[in-house]
Amino acid sequence: MTIYTFFNHAGGVGKTSATRDFGYELASRGHRVLLIDFDPQGNLTSFLGADKWKLGPDSTLLGALLEDDPQGVVRRLPPTIDVHGLSLYPATIDLAIAEAQLIAKLGRERRLANILTQLPQPYDYVLIDSPPSLGTLTVNALVAADALIAPVATRFKAIDGLPGLTRMVSELGWVKPGLGFAAFLPTMYDQRNRHDSEVLEMIREQLRSLAPVLPAVRYRAADHNDASMSGQPVQVYKPGSEAARDMAQAVSAFLALEGVPS
Repeated sequence: MTIYTFFNHAGGVGKTSATRDFGYELASRGHRVLLIDFDPQGNLTSFLGADKWKLGPDSTLLGALLEDDPQGVVRRLPPTIDVHGLSLYPATIDLAIAEAQLIAKLGRERRLANILTQLPQPYDYVLIDSPPSLGTLTVNALVAADALIAPVATRFKAIDGLPGLTRMVSELGWVKPGLGFAAFLPTMYDQRNRHDSEVLEMIREQLRSLAPVLPAVRYRAADHNDASMSGQPVQVYKPGSEAARDMAQAVSAFLALEGVPS
């Protein structure tokens, strides 16, 4: 089982939809995939068609996170939601309770990592959608990962935020030595826009020394926004679209880096 956290402390980079579509693409190729919505906003949950308003705190990882007996975590794990060939631990606003209460808990940074050692069934990949904030939940999501996948929007504003992104990951070496990036995923790309093309080149030049830069995912509001509103991966909502093809290429490149047949 390999655990990747999708992380960027900046909002508006397409992180949640990238987590969803990346996970779906892996599952469509025969891999067993667990998605974890670790953001109390619950956008990944909604983007997969689960009704978070009908879910209570017992549906999330809240109880397992706050369990004081490390060996008792498995008793607090809720059943996953099966959706679009994926397993999902959903999130609701109740998960925000953990943000405050974990502060006083021993091993607070490693709570999610411990949970993932006690999953009731095996997975090939676990993908975590982290909050955009820099709080305790985010640290848990980062420490639990084997490596990070960072969606980076092809905007100059995103370039300005890269030093902060890499510095935070470096500082987490105090808690998780060796944590680093598995790949960067350029998002929100419009190849018709010279600005986007220039920024994409800057992303490749600045980041390739840290980790591979995957093929860019083009942004089409009619595909990505409507897919999210319909609660479907973009490959399900609009198969054969540019958005679907781009994610397929990104996942193929990623699996090639891992040495896994795509």
